Amino acid sequence: MTVDLARLDANVARYGRQVAEAGVALRAHVKGHRSPEIAARQVAAGAVGVAVHSAAEAEAYVAVGVTDVAVAWPWRDAWRWTRFAQLARHCAVTVHVDHPDAVAGLGAAAEAHDVELGVRVEVDTGLHRVGVDPDAAVGLAATIARTGGLRMAGVTGYVGITDPAAARDRVELGRRQARLLVSVAERIRAAGSPCPAVSVGGTPTLAGVLDVAGVTEVCAGAYALLDGGFARLGECDPGAVAISVTTTVTGTDGRVLRTDADELLAGADQTWMSGVVLTAPDGGPVDAGSVAVGDELRVLPGHVCPVVARRPLLHVLDAGEPVARWQAIVRPDRA
Repeated sequence: MTVDLARLDANVARYGRQVAEAGVALRAHVKGHRSPEIAARQVAAGAVGVAVHSAAEAEAYVAVGVTDVAVAWPWRDAWRWTRFAQLARHCAVTVHVDHPDAVAGLGAAAEAHDVELGVRVEVDTGLHRVGVDPDAAVGLAATIARTGGLRMAGVTGYVGITDPAAARDRVELGRRQARLLVSVAERIRAAGSPCPAVSVGGTPTLAGVLDVAGVTEVCAGAYALLDGGFARLGECDPGAVAISVTTTVTGTDGRVLRTDADELLAGADQTWMSGVVLTAPDGGPVDAGSVAVGDELRVLPGHVCPVVARRPLLHVLDAGEPVARWQAIVRPDRA
């Protein structure tokens, strides 16, 4: 996998400006690249911190100077809570929760290690994977607020796109879910608990989320590298995608091309499209009818997140010349 440095930095700057102009903080979710080097560039460009999946994973980001980490999954495993408290010795830590048992366990771990953990209520915005029902968020926030070792830090939710229709409606989808989270925050405050942050996740719905007053933070993962799915959606030009595989055409069948990257990229699709996007080496469009076996193409993965996990060594190019190799990482809290 190759990463084009100029495209990467342009994406980080463009999305950073968009969020800053709305007066909202930007948090970089590392699932979109899994690279401490990219996270460091995002923070240097103005991101307030990163969102991670595990405490062990976060340690690599703290090592490159990140001082603000959110654990963006509401884990209920008791053994994890000590890891989160230990992490808080080295940086500011905020943990997402969706169950009272996690609140009690996190509070006990924080007090045992003499640290404070920020806690955000994870609200189910309709995906029904994690999160509390919006009507239950007020009670959970009150539990957090009265638990020692914890600071009630806000509410959060991920705006997920589940099908092509939702992808086409992504701006309005972002607005609706952001309004939901803002309304939950207002109810929490009215009930007497603090709720300083309203953090909304997702890159493709970003424009709609930024339209909603009361949102304080957006948490986005794919914006630094982008991918073929975003290009197919019209969210970006194919030439803006910073990650790709240089591949050789091994067969042609009309407008269907086979390449030596097919196995790597198979199944790594966005919910709104399947397959990859093919471009010329310079990023320009490709006419499949004029491509011959042996030609080299630039292949943009359909979905960046799983592909980086499959091929974690990133070869960094500047003006087409190799300048670095970055090792993407995924570290579970328990091996």
